[in-house]
Amino acid sequence: ITLEATSDVTGIDGLTIWGGISEVSQRTDQSCIGGDAEEMTVGIKYATGGFTFGYQISEEDTGRATGVTQYDNTAYGITFAVNDDLSIGYNNYESEQNNHNGSHVTAEASSFQIAYTMGRASIRLAEASIDNAKYQTTATFDRDATTLSVSLAF
Repeated sequence: ITLEATSDVTGIDGLTIWGGISEVSQRTDQSCIGGDAEEMTVGIKYATGGFTFGYQISEEDTGRATGVTQYDNTAYGITFAVNDDLSIGYNNYESEQNNHNGSHVTAEASSFQIAYTMGRASIRLAEASIDNAKYQTTATFDRDATTLSVSLAF
């Protein structure tokens, strides 16, 4: 089930609020399954002038009796259109993995982007980093990346 309320409902231009839930039936005759898998998400987006801001939280209960039992996620992003040709943005995502034994690990990713368009040419740059990829805490699972993209349309 998903619901979305745009500015027509909220009465505020540029504001969108949404949410959703789901449940997936699982066979509980296996020792590792303790119930159904359930997910929930709620988010908000607001755009005004050149700014757009978004925030979202979600939770996933895996229904498992052993291993990973839950994920708690938080994400936000902000973009700014400086003009018709130049935009900048920042995004952040955190996901906490919870296990049946009480342990938990948080993976976090963030990215800064800038894009410039001139006629049919565009240049995009993104700087991204992730800590604890695959929910592993050793330094070998931390990553940084820089991506440069140039495109021409004919």
